[in-house]
Parts: sequence; C-alpha cells; structure tokens
Amino acid sequence: MEVRMMKKKTFSLLLAAAVAAASLAGCGKSEDFTANMSEEEKAAWEAAASDPYGKYPELVTYTTGYALTAQGADTLAGTPYENDTPSDNAYTRYLKEILNVQNENSFEAQMGEDYNQKVSLAIAAQDIPDIMYISDYSTLVELVESDMIEDLTDVYNNLACETVKTSYASYGDNNPINTVTFDGKIMAIPKTQLSDGQDFLWLRKDWMDNLGLEEPSTIDDIAEVLRAFIEDDPDGNGQADTVGLAVRNTVYGDYPNNHFAVDNIFTALGAYPNVWITDSEGKAAYGSIQPEMKDALQLMADWYAQGLLDKEFTTRTEDDVVALISSGQCGAYIGPWWSPFNPAQTSSYGSKDAEWVNVSAPVGPEGKINAINTKSYGGFVVVRKGYAHPDVAMKIVNVNSEYYKKDTTETVKEILENESIAYFNWPLYCQVQPGNNAEIMTEHIKAVFDGSADVSTLDSQELGFYESAVRFLEAEEAGQKAESADYSQYMSRMVAINKFIEEPANFMTPSYFETSETMKTKWASLEKLEQQTILKIIVGEADMSSFDEFVENWTSAGGQTITDEINEELSSR
Repeated sequence: MEVRMMKKKTFSLLLAAAVAAASLAGCGKSEDFTANMSEEEKAAWEAAASDPYGKYPELVTYTTGYALTAQGADTLAGTPYENDTPSDNAYTRYLKEILNVQNENSFEAQMGEDYNQKVSLAIAAQDIPDIMYISDYSTLVELVESDMIEDLTDVYNNLACETVKTSYASYGDNNPINTVTFDGKIMAIPKTQLSDGQDFLWLRKDWMDNLGLEEPSTIDDIAEVLRAFIEDDPDGNGQADTVGLAVRNTVYGDYPNNHFAVDNIFTALGAYPNVWITDSEGKAAYGSIQPEMKDALQLMADWYAQGLLDKEFTTRTEDDVVALISSGQCGAYIGPWWSPFNPAQTSSYGSKDAEWVNVSAPVGPEGKINAINTKSYGGFVVVRKGYAHPDVAMKIVNVNSEYYKKDTTETVKEILENESIAYFNWPLYCQVQPGNNAEIMTEHIKAVFDGSADVSTLDSQELGFYESAVRFLEAEEAGQKAESADYSQYMSRMVAINKFIEEPANFMTPSYFETSETMKTKWASLEKLEQQTILKIIVGEADMSSFDEFVENWTSAGGQTITDEINEELSSR
C-alpha cells in the first residue's frame, strides 16, 4: 500500500481554528506564530490532524514508557537488528516515515511488575509521559479520578480507522470501548485481548486409529476413549505404560493460558469455576461456590479413582506434564487452538510421529461445548492531559491495527520480521483486532486454497500463515517431516481454528474481570482454600460435604465482602 501523500484540504473555519491551535501548541509555537502561518502551512497541519494516517509537516515528538521483555536486547544479538535502540529501530523508523512522529522514553523497565511500578511512581509524582501504555483497569480509574489524562472522545470518533471501530464493535456487549467510557467520555484506547475461543480435547489420532476408536462427543464417550488409551496398549509397545488425561495441578482456570486444565468438563455440567457469573437475580456471583460444582467434582473424583486422570497430576509441574505428553506416555489433554505450538505437541510430532486431532468435546445439553469468554481488553493507551497531540496515540494504534497489515512493501516485511523477535521495541505495542480475528484470517487463507480468492488478497500476516501452510502440505505430500514451526501454524490456523467456524461454542461472558479492593489482600488466601478443597475431593481425601464447608468458610473469610464490592462497582458503571 502506497504511503498517502499530503493533500491540501478545505475545512470549516471552526475546525481549522481548533486543529491548528492544538497542533501548533504541540510544536512549542506561540499563538503569535500561529497567526503568522501561511495558509499552506495551516492547511498541512489541518490535514495531518484530521486524517487517520496524516503525516505531520514537522516532526512531532512524544514521551512514553518503555517496557522491556525478559529477553531484552539479547534477543537482537546476531540479527540484522542488533544495533537497534528503543527509539531507533525498524518500527520507529516506519512510524517516522508514515506519520513523522518520534518517541522519547521517559522511563524504561521490565515488562510486568517493574513497568507497573514505574507507572505508579510517575502517577504519584504527577509526571506521566505524553502517551503511556498501562496494563490494568485500576490504574486507568486512578488516572481518570485524578484528572491526569485527556478525554479522547473526539480523537476516537474523528480519527479511529474503520478497522479499529469495527473491531471494537465485533465484541458486542463485551465492547472494550465500554470499559474506557466514564460519564460518557472515552478516556483511553483499549488494546484488545483476543479470546482463545473454546478449548478442545486434544487426542492422539494415531492411537485412536490403532484402536479403532471414534471421536468422542459426550462425557461418557471421553471416558471410554481414556479407558482404551490406558488399558488397550494404544502405542503397541506391549507395555502398560500409558496414563490417563493430563491435568494441571490447579485443575481449572487461568484464562487465557489454559493448557492442561479441565474447564471443559466443568462447563459441560453447567459449572463455571474461577470466574464471576451472573446469577438468576442479575448479580455477580462467584462460579466456584455454586451448587453445579458438586456434580463436576464428583465426576473428577470418579475418573481419578478409575485411573482416567493422570494419577500423579497433583504433584506434576507444567514442565512435567509437557514431558509426559512429548515422551508418548499420554495421548489426551485439554487445551486451546494454539496447542500445536506447545512443546508437548511439537516434540511428540518430531520424535514420536504423533498425529494429533482436536475434538469439540464434551458437549453440553445444547449439543455444543460450553466455553468462557475472556475479557476483551488487555491494557490501555492513555494521553497526558495537556499534551497537544492526543491524535498521535490514535494514529499509532491505527498503524498497528490496519495500515502496516495492508502495506506489502519490503519495509513492512522487515517490520514483521522485527516484530517476531523484538516487539518490545514497538512504542505503544497496542493492536486492535476483531474478537473473531483468528477465524477471519483462516477464512481468508481457506479461500486462497479453494481457489475462490487470489493470494494477493491476503494481508501481510495472513500471507505468512499461508506460506507456512503451503510448506507443511508440500512436506506431507513428499512423505517428509515438516518443520515444527510449519506444523504448528498449519495445525493451529487451518485445523483447530476451522473447528471454531464449523462447530461454534456456547459462550458465557463473566460479569466481572477486575480486582476489587478486598481482593487485593484476601484473594490469595481464598484461592488457596479453594484449591486445597477441590484437590482433596478429587483424589478422595475428602467427601462432598467438605465442599459445603468450603463455601461457608470462603464466604465468611472475605468472599461475601468481595461479592458486595463487585456488585456495588457494577451498579455504579
């Protein structure tokens, strides 16, 4: 896509005055200088400030916070980008070319707690950068209540590109814009957090073929497959050395990184653990203390007693679970669509000639998997109150979310390569994507494969996925083992995500995603109480009466206070 050329535009006097004043103030120019600008200069600034991709006629700088990953600059060593810096790299040069903007970092810190602490210190000193990424909602609330950030309503309405607006709208009632709207004002640009969709039951297809098994659908079906995997020598080595369903020692929760959890089993029985549901009275209630949990826990206890669950799951780390699967001892686990990227699959594919299949199971009463939506936002971009170019933030998000994906120049190929190894060098690493972005991309790639669309219709990201799929299929056709990266891309994008399209789940959206005041001090102990109880029930160290005792203890130990806080907060929104 060709970079837009600046064009002189005609604006109303009212718009011209407003835009020119804001833009010129940002360049440190006085109002007297504004009055002395030529009509051509004014038109250039007006055009830039009102165009989602308008290039400023003079360099516009902005201060920001720099979040470094654990790998940091070491990641760049030995690459073409080893001399890049946080303010001079493939991406910042691209932004300068497109928009004529340049970042200057007010502070640097490791991504995560270190970065969040720097943000907190900047807020406490009332000295935040011009444009800043923040990771949590409570910080946004603090900035709004302290009147430290700009109202971005007009910036969003006038400058957000169509991709950004339609992407937000795709989340429906879970629209991230709703989260950043205070008293009718849009106070931040939310980064979208794509849902991992429904989890799948991942099974060794080669084992199923060896035993003549059909893909399971119901809970009973799954039990029979697991029983066969344990008892009928699926790997044909003549030894009883296989184990049942791989399970993480926390059993459920931890969206959106839910590998080896068994939430699917619980949701099929109408239980929604570790999330806040909406009860029959329309109020928030904690899913883990609801009566539906009993049936699910009893099933897990029965499966454990029968050996259908890995007998040692309570003591295994996640690395242990990965080793169990990759070594060929286990052929069943529950995980997201991107499971083929997990070492559990990539290593077994490479060393054991394992064939994996993702199955939509177990289905609930409506004949679909019951799944839990994740929150639609994963952080926020805010603008310091008084910064003269709030439009810069929106434009950068536009570039992140739309422009560079449609740009097929060599420059963008460099950008994409750089992103894969050094995304931390991107100022304001904030992308806005539709909630069903994964399905959309897969549909586009499928259209090229079936001949209904040309490869030229793919954007830069889709093209990379398509080329990876082609390499995988060519290797398979030649009777060769594909590179693990190509295997992972194909199985994730073309196989697993296709199940989203063909077999959509029944999603429940939690009523609350954030942290209430009492949760900050009480939640860790409440979670420990919950984990201890469910593990004892599953492994047979406690009967179901202990669940009722847990509910009482949870409620009195702060759970009721937290529930009340959440409902009060929700009612005030």
